[in-house]
Amino acid sequence: MYSWLRIIRPINALMGFVATYISALVGIGLNIIHSNFLVLSTLAGICVFLVISAGNMINDISDADTDRINHPERPIPKGEIRIRDAWIVSIVFFTIASVIAGISLSLTAGIVVLTAITVLVGYEMRMKGTGLPGNFAISVLVGMIFIFGGIAVNSVSRMILLFLMAFLTNSAREIIKDVQDMKGDLNRKTFPMQHGVKASFYLVVALTLSGIVFSLLTYFLGIFGLVYLVAVIVADAIFIASLVVFSKSAKESQNFSKLAMILGLVAFTVGGVV
Repeated sequence: MYSWLRIIRPINALMGFVATYISALVGIGLNIIHSNFLVLSTLAGICVFLVISAGNMINDISDADTDRINHPERPIPKGEIRIRDAWIVSIVFFTIASVIAGISLSLTAGIVVLTAITVLVGYEMRMKGTGLPGNFAISVLVGMIFIFGGIAVNSVSRMILLFLMAFLTNSAREIIKDVQDMKGDLNRKTFPMQHGVKASFYLVVALTLSGIVFSLLTYFLGIFGLVYLVAVIVADAIFIASLVVFSKSAKESQNFSKLAMILGLVAFTVGGVV
């Protein structure tokens, strides 16, 4: 049993569950008191938890050969879980998530879950180590949590800009992580390995600044109020700091970017209910 808990990485899946709650809260705002928010957001969170858990299993399946050297302690290379069994459980998880989304939430929610599954499996099987396509695939999945949370409570329109912000800023962070890992990525076709650190920096700047623009647009378009603006300016300032320290330390830049994304999530939550 413990081996299965390790392979699904429950902490990561739980973080996705919580993020879905937050995105649903942002979508519904003050209507939380007059709606079945708790039921809908819980069902949506369960779907995300199952998809992330299944995705983690497929990650270990696709990395089975390299994990025998790099991570021999993981359940598959250690012989505690067979690849066939991991495939079966991941397919069951994907199926349950799709059924819950399509029947208990809406047809649109079901389509979003199926799309996320397709992107996730495509990334693990084909796009991992391909550079920007892989970076963008991961960022699409991160951004889709906002869309899915909004769909769960029937409030999608205000989530579009949040999807774009999440996609852009997470793409920048993925590239920063690739710069940080260049020494160990000699055989991978990441953007930094193909185009160098300087070009990577320019792309990170472009993606980050675009994300900041969208974060401010949500205020000027009247989606969120003044309290949100104050909170998101703090997050944006830390995003800028991540660019400033990039040339000195990719690791430090990545840490700043991660902190900014967390604060951005706090800003969205505050903006959604105030």
